[in-house]
Amino acid sequence: MIIIGLGTGRSGTTSLAGLLGLQPETIILHEMNPSSMRFSDTPAPVLNTIKEFGAILDGGDPSFLTADLGRTPTVASYDKLCAMPKVSHIGDIAFYYLTYVEDIIATSDKVRFVCLKRDRSATIKSWQKKAAIRRWTSKWLADRFSSFIQRIPFYKSKNFWMDHDGSRWLPDAVWDKCFPSFEADSMEEAIGKYYDYYYAEAEKYQEKFPDVFQIFSLEELNTEDGKHAIMDFCGFDKKNRNMEDVWVHRIKE
Repeated sequence: MIIIGLGTGRSGTTSLAGLLGLQPETIILHEMNPSSMRFSDTPAPVLNTIKEFGAILDGGDPSFLTADLGRTPTVASYDKLCAMPKVSHIGDIAFYYLTYVEDIIATSDKVRFVCLKRDRSATIKSWQKKAAIRRWTSKWLADRFSSFIQRIPFYKSKNFWMDHDGSRWLPDAVWDKCFPSFEADSMEEAIGKYYDYYYAEAEKYQEKFPDVFQIFSLEELNTEDGKHAIMDFCGFDKKNRNMEDVWVHRIKE
């Protein structure tokens, strides 16, 4: 089975990759190739990935998987994959697959989509914290002074959810294109619009493709029944399931 994990980000996707990746003959990557991705209108990298996953499940050479090897976690997963004698489940978990769901379904009949959903306000706060640019006090003072002398912006945050000119928020060539942009009066409002849009679309897919697309709450990752429900949906054998606690992101974060 090919597993594609979804969610807005800051929604437990790292934990989901950890849980599923512990199962026998399984390799689950996390945001394995963001450099080649856009949130929409660039289907080739996505569909190539699905075809490569399918070829590996059919016994093909795993080293032919296209992955961003500039990312340390991806390198570790890629090397693990290349050393595996057999693969029965493979996938990637990343928020940016959302608009390609129907294209993926049309490409493969082996896919399951697991979409995680976290509380709206907690997601917004977590993304604001994640987007903030953190500095030690001495670094903050040095950068603030440098920006004043050179007359360049002193960035306190990135903003992936609004089109901007880089005068207030730090541009990010990799991640800005992986999110949709919204008209809003603040970054907080834009993240909220992103959240609402994302799960409205996810609910449409769940209604249209109930056999292959399912939304699970973040809390289900922290319960035995919830973990089993996710693994049942993904087609894992009921025997030999690894139920080790892989909880990474606490609700308060």
